[in-house]
Amino acid sequence: MSSGGMMRSVESVCRRSGKSKAAVMADMAVCALLYGAGYMDYDLFALENTNARQRRTFVVRGVNDSYVGALNQEAYRHIFNNKDEFNAAFEPFLGRDWLRFDPSEPEAFYAWLKGRDVIIAKPRDGMCGKGVEKLDLADYPDPAVLFEHLRANGCGVVEECLKQHPDMDAMYPGSINTVRLVTVLKGGEVHLMCAYVRIGNGSHVDNFGAGGMLAKADKDTGVLTFDAVDNAGVVYQRHPVTGTKIKGFRVPVWDECVDLAKKAALTVPQIGYVGWDIGITPEGPVLVEGNEFPGHNIYQIPAHTPDRTGLKPLFDAVIFPDGKPDSRKSRKNTQR
Repeated sequence: MSSGGMMRSVESVCRRSGKSKAAVMADMAVCALLYGAGYMDYDLFALENTNARQRRTFVVRGVNDSYVGALNQEAYRHIFNNKDEFNAAFEPFLGRDWLRFDPSEPEAFYAWLKGRDVIIAKPRDGMCGKGVEKLDLADYPDPAVLFEHLRANGCGVVEECLKQHPDMDAMYPGSINTVRLVTVLKGGEVHLMCAYVRIGNGSHVDNFGAGGMLAKADKDTGVLTFDAVDNAGVVYQRHPVTGTKIKGFRVPVWDECVDLAKKAALTVPQIGYVGWDIGITPEGPVLVEGNEFPGHNIYQIPAHTPDRTGLKPLFDAVIFPDGKPDSRKSRKNTQR
């Protein structure tokens, strides 16, 4: 735990609530002890505005850890954490060409580059969009210079740049705006738990933690049911760049997106709780990545939870139908 991070969360809550630091810290301690909530959970979900009944419904850090521990076997997590292994395992769903970047094989890289104008470069084990580069090959007339740039930056894979569906481009054309579908595989059945759309805002990545926005979707229809919100809590009725209205926007080919996620969920059954990031191209949905430690930080944002009731009852009914483990015990937080 970071004492500096905790104090920033305390001060954030104090500013919006008018409560004293002592009162906020005491209530944070109660939420940690009784519900497994971290100080960041308390701040992000505005738990100061909830009662005990509501708090029991929130998927917080300790609760999310218990889901990962129950469904995702440690020995198989590397498949999701290393992008080259993930791409190899889920290649039928990728919808794009890719290459594992090997610093000792420049000729293979040069051959792969032929005929391309723009590529995406990713670190092998990066998260939250960190280290992802969109590279215009016109800026690198000498492929050896590009190769050295990627080698120096620790590139893990290079990928063909996806073309986005025109409806998703209308929302924001500067990034692939991905659909986040959270699935649970239990008893051989794939359950779609919740759905969101991550929207870029001034960057080539759409990650919530990297300046992007998040909107909640109806998991049955793909219609966005709330306005978007960014990591600072700013709410957007329309996209600030394109002016597109967010609430009521219908994600195209929704049924195909859900079908892709459910098929992907059966590929590595030892990882039963996954957040799938799906891009939508003119030809249909493609798998961008899967997260074996799905970030619970997107689940119950206040702007998307007006009744202040969380998703824990929904998850518990599927994952722990006969009871649940102690959600206060957590492992190192590496959520994505």
